Amino acid sequence: MDKKPEYTLLIVDDDPLNVKLLQAFLSKDYVVRAAYGGIEALDIISSEKVDLVMLDIMMPDMNGYEVCRRIKASGSTYFIPVIMITALSSKDDRIEGIESGADEFLVKPIDRVEVLTRVRTLLRNKQLYDELRSERDRAQNYLDIAGCIIVAFDQEGMVKLANNKCCQLLGYEESELIGKNWVETVVPPEDRDGVSSVFRNVMGGNLDAVKVFENGILTKSGEKKIIRWNNSSLKDSNGSLSGILSSGSDVTEERLASMKLKASEQKFRVLFENAADAIIIFDFDCNVVDANSVACEMLGYNMDELLSISRDDLVAPEFQGVCYERVADIMENRFSRFELAYLKKDGSSIPVEMGVRVIEYNNTSALLCNVRDISERKYAEKVLRESEQKFRLLAENANDVIWTLSKEGKFTYTSPSVFKLRGYTSEEVANQSFDEIFPPEHQVTIANAISRFYDKLKAGEASYSESFEIEQYHKDGRRIWTEAIANPVYDEDGNFQFFLGVTRDISERKKAEEEISLYTAELTKKNEELQTLERMKDEFLSNLSHELKTPLISIKGYSELVHDEVMGPLNTKQKNAMKTVLTKYDHLSFLLDSLIYMSIVKSGKVHYRMDPIRIEDSLKKVMEYFSFRSEDKSLILLLDFEENLPLINGDVEYMPYLFRSIIDNAIKFSHDGSKVLIRAFEDGGDVHVMVKDSGIGMPKHELSNIFKRFYQIDGSMSRKYGGSGLGLYVSKTIAEIHGGKIWVESDEGAGTTVHVHFPSYLKSKSQSTNK
Repeated sequence: MDKKPEYTLLIVDDDPLNVKLLQAFLSKDYVVRAAYGGIEALDIISSEKVDLVMLDIMMPDMNGYEVCRRIKASGSTYFIPVIMITALSSKDDRIEGIESGADEFLVKPIDRVEVLTRVRTLLRNKQLYDELRSERDRAQNYLDIAGCIIVAFDQEGMVKLANNKCCQLLGYEESELIGKNWVETVVPPEDRDGVSSVFRNVMGGNLDAVKVFENGILTKSGEKKIIRWNNSSLKDSNGSLSGILSSGSDVTEERLASMKLKASEQKFRVLFENAADAIIIFDFDCNVVDANSVACEMLGYNMDELLSISRDDLVAPEFQGVCYERVADIMENRFSRFELAYLKKDGSSIPVEMGVRVIEYNNTSALLCNVRDISERKYAEKVLRESEQKFRLLAENANDVIWTLSKEGKFTYTSPSVFKLRGYTSEEVANQSFDEIFPPEHQVTIANAISRFYDKLKAGEASYSESFEIEQYHKDGRRIWTEAIANPVYDEDGNFQFFLGVTRDISERKKAEEEISLYTAELTKKNEELQTLERMKDEFLSNLSHELKTPLISIKGYSELVHDEVMGPLNTKQKNAMKTVLTKYDHLSFLLDSLIYMSIVKSGKVHYRMDPIRIEDSLKKVMEYFSFRSEDKSLILLLDFEENLPLINGDVEYMPYLFRSIIDNAIKFSHDGSKVLIRAFEDGGDVHVMVKDSGIGMPKHELSNIFKRFYQIDGSMSRKYGGSGLGLYVSKTIAEIHGGKIWVESDEGAGTTVHVHFPSYLKSKSQSTNK
């Protein structure tokens, strides 16, 4: 059995988590390389063998479109398949990807099965291309080492190709023949009219008359040779005759003795070897006595192996009985056609169509079998049957009515659900006219829709559908509101055949629309009870966020059980995967907490319980939350808490929310291996907290905007680092509720320092008493 090819896949993404995920999907079956930027990816492709590239679009140094264009611009890498993986799914994004040369798209979040399916399909196509290219090179080698002369001519009889055998026989170099008129260069005067006639016949489409031809040629030294030619026409991509391909053999010595016999054998062999189907000849003992190359390729045998086996070795066991019955029929009628399955050399089965005829071969009776591979046809038939079965099951079990309408306006098919809709059976509907189905005013709607369709069809818009709402008559006499969607169906030549449509009952919807209309009027009168659409949105977010928190608690609990190996030991990859799950849970939980807090603040339902608290406790609680994140980036977290800090007046539940966003930003925007300082100290009797990083910083002009709700500095940064734009807004809100203030100091490229200042508990209590 052939060794399974080993493929190398290159994953290009600036997000290490995405790279790790794809490596987890693919590393079992393939060699997986990783690149974290476009320039690095191009360097790897230029120096190593890469069979497929999985390419993210949004990368900081060079986007995926440009990387793909450069891959496809090089002749050495043009046929490497490229799959673009992106969170962008708009039509323009896909068009740009197609223009850059991408072979496939995957939209984040990606599905493991879809990834494996797309990768296997593209690698299978690439393997076919590599085999085709190898076959082309092999064919050229065959031409050069072939035992016969091979010459190709254009329409004017100029030499376009001459193999080594031809050059050796004539004594010319290839360069002395290419571009020269064959008749004038090598054909003796007495044979020139005949050879010219061959050219005229072939180019005139009368190949059969001159397919095999003999004539004399003169070598460079003046020696005359007699060559038997096998001629075939060459056609261009449009099917037009473009030249002649001739293969010849030197029959000078045996011409007088065997010219007639050899010509007959040559003609048979040419037809035999150039047949599109496999041809196998059996003797009456069912042994293989001859076969063409197509048969060898189809069955996986070489010629010697095929000539050493019998029909019983080729026919699949379940078809042996059918085969013996057909042989009896062939003996009686001299011909038969039937289907069965052959066994290939590797043991796999291949469906074939057989045409078997009794012939005379080498002066004895034999069976000539024309064998055609019908795998694709069988597969197509299977797919068609399955498709028809699925359509039938869908149509017969759907609540909506599925129907087809002929060009003449008759319902040729209506699914059984029409009885539920209108009280008529499918058979009764087939015999109804439009007048019996639709009220007059709605018949006009349908006629207008059909008219629009034909106008679109004339304008060249074939992919056009129509949707409209109409009433239909029920069997009990009432009218039913329905919604119909109609799509045209075309044959394989693009000719319109019929309409395929779906109709559903929208009576309840119409009734609901009327009720909604009345309800809307009532709501308008009570509009003073609602504040703004913003408040409605906030309440919705609050409810939704609370609903999402319930399953997240279970997700975190079970994930921690798995990560801590309570439910069994984990290997390193599994441990890292569960660590990633917990990290992402924390991020999602933080986002939901922010949404909940923001919504209840806007609705006025938040209640703070102010007690004397130690600010160090809140900071330590948040630091435990970010332990995973800091480890992933090898950050050094420095804690500097001054002893005997004053107590502050605060809510022990909401205070950690304030610092989560601040410390999250410090970790997120810090460089790997850098330091983050969290310092708390007494400032004029109050408490001052400072979070300082040495990360990317921000421009001065942005500092006044960063505490606005949903504000993010720029879109590209949010894509790279993530974020909802809620964190600092929540921090500022909580700080102000606690009588504190918050501000930021930052320089672009030199890090950021966030300050939070709280009045001491005694000062807060005194101020509250004075008020």
